[in-house]
Amino acid sequence: MKALTLKVAVLAGLVGSSLISIGASADTTELYKSSKELRAVETSIPEYPRRAELSGVEGYTVVEFTVMPDGTVSEPAIAESSYRAFSRAALAAIGDWKFEPVIADAGEAVTVRTSMKFSFIGLE
Repeated sequence: MKALTLKVAVLAGLVGSSLISIGASADTTELYKSSKELRAVETSIPEYPRRAELSGVEGYTVVEFTVMPDGTVSEPAIAESSYRAFSRAALAAIGDWKFEPVIADAGEAVTVRTSMKFSFIGLE
């Protein structure tokens, strides 16, 4: 049996501990945050679902979520997914993530809505 590992990809990429977001919003004003403004400081990799591993299923899940002013994740929701078990795994993992607070021009931490794509790829 081949060993499967999980490769995680963020919509625009995950580089070291920097999260690069394709878009984010604070309140109702559209803001686009770069990797310098939205940075993951604690992460956990979704567990590759056992059933998918045994069946050789690969795919992805896009999770939308809010980063609160204190850096915690709130309101995670599945935007798109190729396999239901991947959705459950991604939601379980993203709930444990922590981010550096995003500081607005006024010097206060703000709420940011963003999305991330987790790719589940079996590697030999």
